[in-house]
Amino acid sequence: MFNLMASCCNWLKRWREPARKVTLVMVGLDNAGKTATVRGIQGESPLDVAPTVGFSKVDLKQGKFEVTIFDLGGGKCIRSIWKNYYSDSYGVVFVVDSSDVQRIQETRETMAEVLRHPRIAGKPVLVLANKQDRDGALAEADIIETLSLEKLVNENKCLCQIEPCSAVLGYGKKVDKSIKNGLNWLLSNIAKDYDAISERVQRDTAEQKAQEEQDKKERAERVRRIREERDRQEREEAEREGRTLKEEDLDDVDMPNPFQPINNVVNENEDRLNKEKEMQRQRENGQQGSVQEQTVLQDEDEEEEEEDEESERQTPESTESGAVDQNKKKTRKLRLKRKHRVDPLRVEEAAPKSPTPPPLPVGWATPKASRLPKLEPLGDTRHSARAV
Repeated sequence: MFNLMASCCNWLKRWREPARKVTLVMVGLDNAGKTATVRGIQGESPLDVAPTVGFSKVDLKQGKFEVTIFDLGGGKCIRSIWKNYYSDSYGVVFVVDSSDVQRIQETRETMAEVLRHPRIAGKPVLVLANKQDRDGALAEADIIETLSLEKLVNENKCLCQIEPCSAVLGYGKKVDKSIKNGLNWLLSNIAKDYDAISERVQRDTAEQKAQEEQDKKERAERVRRIREERDRQEREEAEREGRTLKEEDLDDVDMPNPFQPINNVVNENEDRLNKEKEMQRQRENGQQGSVQEQTVLQDEDEEEEEEDEESERQTPESTESGAVDQNKKKTRKLRLKRKHRVDPLRVEEAAPKSPTPPPLPVGWATPKASRLPKLEPLGDTRHSARAV
């Protein structure tokens, strides 16, 4: 009875425990079937998978664990980035192409390099001997012997489990049982020593960040020295040639980082849009003000024309009284309407003057002396008739 109560309490305790977050790295040579394996675990079809360039991240729920798997590309040019993910990993999944006998030696060297890394040594390792459905695939014992797996795990004190499998046989609930059993084994061994591995992961992550900062400072210092040496050589060469050297801009070290957080970029774009809207609003207000000013000028011109017409209709008796008003009108500032403005004539575009002006038309601008005198009306012709 007591044992039953104790087991029930332990079960309730495990049931109330929050889900543990675990990060795994999946490595192996290119074309080993890493992405197909991850997609099968995730519940997607593992067929027609393209090679992974860089890495891909997959999040899934496996029992009481929230698992994050980093599927790292296996090309020779990409393997150098594997070490950047070792500090965050709680365990390793190494996928082997058991049908590719010609590259088995390269697989052995790559596995040895991974297990000997200080941030991987001592962590549990799952080896998936993939592509067992193909002809000529190596058996489990042959892979252990060819890879010297027992020697490697003993030297680096890693718990290891090998599972022969085939990633293309199924996915989701129908995934290969060997893959499912291997993943359960890996997570169970991580759970047994979860606190120690978590502490190690935090320590390794802090050390990696510090190392990256140190490398960044050293790289910036190296760039600064190269820049100073280049500037010194340019000044010496300019002095020998007797020419002046212009001051260059700030060094690359003092230049702002072009890679900014996305929030800063969004805020800058919003500020720029607000400024453009404000400028557009000001332009609209200015256009409205100019229209109002134009209407005021037109009203004033109309008032002046009405006043002129009234002054012309005045009688001679009121001319003296209106003389003062006319003087005031003359002193009023002349304002031109927009439609009365005249653009200045450019000298280059003006037509050349002819040496002799054309003759004036008849009847225009003729002097008064040359005009005929006004004819007098003839007298009555009746007097001449009586005289006869």
